[in-house]
Order: sequence, then structure tokens, then C-alpha cells
Amino acid sequence: MRRHRYARIAVLAVAVGVSASSTAAQDNPAPPSSIPPAPAQTDEAIVNLPTTLSLQTHGSYFRLTHRFARDLRRGTFGDLAQDLFSLDNGAIIGLEYRFGLTPNAQVGIHRSTFDKAIVLFGRWDAWAQSEDRPIGVAVGVAFEGDNNLKLDHQPSASFTISHTHGTRVAVYATPTYVHHAHTDTLLALHEGHAVPGVPVDTRRDTFFLGLGGRLRVLQSAYLVAEASPRLAGYDPDRAAWNVGIEKTTHGHTFQLNFGNNFDTTPGQIARGGDPQSVFLGFNISRKFY
Repeated sequence: MRRHRYARIAVLAVAVGVSASSTAAQDNPAPPSSIPPAPAQTDEAIVNLPTTLSLQTHGSYFRLTHRFARDLRRGTFGDLAQDLFSLDNGAIIGLEYRFGLTPNAQVGIHRSTFDKAIVLFGRWDAWAQSEDRPIGVAVGVAFEGDNNLKLDHQPSASFTISHTHGTRVAVYATPTYVHHAHTDTLLALHEGHAVPGVPVDTRRDTFFLGLGGRLRVLQSAYLVAEASPRLAGYDPDRAAWNVGIEKTTHGHTFQLNFGNNFDTTPGQIARGGDPQSVFLGFNISRKFY
């Protein structure tokens, strides 16, 4: 009987020890140094340009874009401080939703308050980067229109080429063709304000090359940059550019960015940015599986 009592005590002691160890492990999670770094490719967009990151089947993606309307190069430092560096001013806001049809196909809609532009788009991820393929490739098509798709229809097509180097660097190139980037409304406006002796640019289409990259600088913090020089067709102002810093956490991506434009759609990017202005903005995105 005494031996059985000692055996029960020993079993109870082992059980308590295992339970305590399990509780301690839960209360003391692994140190940050043991958490693997986030991958180089983290979001469906750089700032405005697309990446080749896929969505899972029936997965969803939501993005909010926000561009403050005040030019940071206008006024003195005191003027900017009074406006809290443009935060007190109005903003151009965009809302976007994507849905994964298959592991390689997604569709979505984006609406910007800039000219009430709506974009319906789809993307097919032709292939992902692997040991045998040094690049990833995605093909996209879009149909855009202002005033809630009632005016200035602008279909476009693009393909995005990406390459990631380890978990640190991702680079992208996105050749894009936009039909009627010089919209009917803009063309009529320019013809109505034509200067004698200065020909009106009647080119309607634009072909631009989107270039960008993402650099992981900390465990889950990144620097991003992009530019979209026009290679042919209608090319007013300067090419659109943006730079930013972002943080990823638990499916969210928070990005603070600066650029010479309010562009978030292919047609807007094709028309470039203001050569003398810099605007503050941010993006927030979230994936749902």
C-alpha cells in the first residue's frame, strides 16, 4: 500500500510539472529573434503599382488608399505645421476589394473619389518564382471609367514581372497600355483652352513602364519605391512616382507614402503627376482567408 501511495505521488508530481512547463511555455512565448522574418513580397501593391503576390482560393483582400490634398512644397514650414503637414486638408480616398477565384486568378473593384473613378479588374498569375524560374509573371486587365463608370472609359492591359532575392528584396516591372488615357473630357477641355500656335496633343493612348521595389529593413518593416515613366503616347506633366515606409502585422499592412500624385488607377497613373508637388498619403490593407 505504501509503495502504491508513493507511485501515485510520483505520477501526480510529474503531471504537475508537465502542466507547469506547458503554462510557462504559453506565458513566455519564443523570443522575437526566433520568429522568422516576413517575406520580401508582402502585399498586392507596392504603392499604386501591382505585385505578383497571389490570393488563396476564396481569399479576400481589402485596401484603403488616402492622399492628402495639400502640396507639401507649398508654403513655409510654419504654414505646414499649422495644417499639421496637410492632415487638416481634404483628401482623395480610394477603396478596393479583391477576391481569389483560384490560386492563380483574382478579380476586384477599386473606387477613387478622384473624378469618382471606378476600376473593374482581373488578374491571372501565370507562374510564381521558383528554383527553376527566376521570375514571377502576372497578367492583368482593367476597365476604368469616371463618374462611376459613366464617362471616359479607359480599358487597359498589363503584365507584371517580379523577382525576389531571399527575404529582403523584391523588384517589379509592369509594362502597361491604357486606351483613351487622354479622355474625351480632357481632350475637349484642352481644345477649348488651346493657345494659338501651340498644337493640341491629340494622342489618346499611353504606354508606360511601372518600375518599383520593396526592401525589408527590419523584421517586418519595409521601404518601398515606384515610378511610371511613359514610353509612348500621351505623356503630360512628369511621370508619377511614390516612396514610402510600411509595417506588416497579423495580416495588415500599414504604409506611409509620399508622391507627386493622387493616382491609384491605371488611367490616372498614365496621366502622370505634378512636376512641382509632393503629397502625403497612406495605404492600409488587410487579407482575409
